[in-house]
Amino acid sequence: MKNIHPLTKWVINKIENEYKDDVALLIGIKGHSTDGDCHGECFDFFVPATGRANELAETFIIDGIGHDLYPRSWERIENSVNLNDMALLLDQATILYARSEEDANRFEDCKNRMWQNLKNDSFVYKKALEYMDKALEIYRTMIFEEKLYRVRSEADCIHECLSKAVAFLNHTYTESAIYSENQAYNGEDENRMYFCPQMKIVPDGFFANARKLLEAQNVDEIKETVLNLLKTTRSFILERKPLVANCDSASDSIRDTACASDSKINFQGLADWYQELSLTWRRLRYFCKNNMAEKAYIDACYLQEEFLYIAQEYHIEELNLLDSFDKENLSLLADRSNQLEKIIQGILAEHQIKINSYNSVEDFLSKRS
Repeated sequence: MKNIHPLTKWVINKIENEYKDDVALLIGIKGHSTDGDCHGECFDFFVPATGRANELAETFIIDGIGHDLYPRSWERIENSVNLNDMALLLDQATILYARSEEDANRFEDCKNRMWQNLKNDSFVYKKALEYMDKALEIYRTMIFEEKLYRVRSEADCIHECLSKAVAFLNHTYTESAIYSENQAYNGEDENRMYFCPQMKIVPDGFFANARKLLEAQNVDEIKETVLNLLKTTRSFILERKPLVANCDSASDSIRDTACASDSKINFQGLADWYQELSLTWRRLRYFCKNNMAEKAYIDACYLQEEFLYIAQEYHIEELNLLDSFDKENLSLLADRSNQLEKIIQGILAEHQIKINSYNSVEDFLSKRS
């Protein structure tokens, strides 16, 4: 096990000693780290072979870096094959452990079939229509919204859907909204979450309108810009309809909204949420410190969506992050994100929920030996 990250070695040892018959694969993801945090590379998810494997799942923080060891079933992997879930988790995947050659071959077959789908004109056209439908559904909600942070959050969701639609028609994929030429044309593996190489053809004004979303400081300007993006992207998609395309099944998609349960609230779930999202906070601070507005905006929008979710799920006040975004002064966003992180930590402390956090890898391993 030379040159293997200590956390990777720890998980593999745990699987071999406790879950040898229960775990099919352990997968790491390249291009899923920022500022050398190795997130996703030491491990990202495991594929269960039995229900018992789910006991391996855990979230924790080491030196400010959140780690999420979670199960992803073969069914969910098929969702990635069919571009209904993150393609990155197949394309950038490294098999760190395999129970058998058969399990490894099955995973590689999934990766190959995903790329076959991406090369299929009819398939990607259908997926582009589906994501256009999703964008329009969100827009129907956004046009009635007056709060800046909500409009910004919804605009990012819309632009992410449109970016995915455009990427598919370029026979590639993206996992985030694309705001600049640099994101679209950068082929580096590092931070693949934020880039979309091979996106060569885009709708008219795509990047110019996307930049306006970063610069806009009022609700009306954002709504107007989103409408322009919707119009040009819709035309772009329709112009590329293949001669034979099975698109009849493409229908409007409605966003699921999280509904808070009336039963007793489980604040341990909020701790798990925070432990997983702590990495996003760390990245956001890094992007703000280094004046990386595009990436900061993407992660801030992602956090804002999560804040809206936990407000409903845990009956807490909505946390407003995006009103603090200013492309020319990202320190405001960093300060606000720190304030909101302390609010979450305070809620957990108030309910006597301990955060699963460690100072170093050595600290983590010593307490697990």
